[in-house]
Amino acid sequence: MKFSRITLAGLLLLGLGCGEPMMMLPGGALSGTLEPPPSDWKFSDATKVVQLETRPDDPYSVNIWGVAVGHRFLIGSGSGMENAWARHIDADPNVRLRVGTSLYELRAVMSKDPTDRERFLEAVTKKYDEFDPEEERSSESVIYQLEPRRS
Repeated sequence: MKFSRITLAGLLLLGLGCGEPMMMLPGGALSGTLEPPPSDWKFSDATKVVQLETRPDDPYSVNIWGVAVGHRFLIGSGSGMENAWARHIDADPNVRLRVGTSLYELRAVMSKDPTDRERFLEAVTKKYDEFDPEEERSSESVIYQLEPRRS
């Protein structure tokens, strides 16, 4: 089945209008059932791709990989601050994370601890067959711990 450029452009615009991220395309505000942050993120191991929403004043959401490491949930950017979502976190650490249909209001805290980086790389390598840990070992890469927001 062949699609014309106009048809593909229309489908793209339709997808962007729905607010949810689609594959590699960012979206806006996430929908879901707001839940209190869990004390243990192990349940998230069953979900390969989660959605991260940044920039609360003008929501920007992406599909992302993330892992439970102990009682914490970690995400990483191999491109460091080249990712728009990482720059948004730098400006405002308040984020929302959707796992399945559950939505969590959290705060992203950058970790500079080499132990966190190694635990993150180990967990991501175990969870995602296609993951290349060497990309995340670059000096630009950043790791974030998602934790409950402060009152």
